[in-house]
Amino acid sequence: MAENRPANKVGPIKYLGQVRQEGRKVVWPTWRETVMTTILVMIMVILMGAFFFVVDWFVATGLRLVLDLFGVSRGGGAV
Repeated sequence: MAENRPANKVGPIKYLGQVRQEGRKVVWPTWRETVMTTILVMIMVILMGAFFFVVDWFVATGLRLVLDLFGVSRGGGAV
């Protein structure tokens, strides 16, 4: 059976020192990488928005045709 040992506790000052050490290891993206990634994200958002717009339009049109075929009133319109 595994024995329960207390976790290796570190004081707040030592903890903050370790955080700074780890922070120095971080490799930040270059400005060019950041700009290119941002542009790619914007393009993908526009493409996905257009895709879902078209899919929604086809589903709504198809549903409207099926409901009209069976004579079901859509309702919801202002008089």
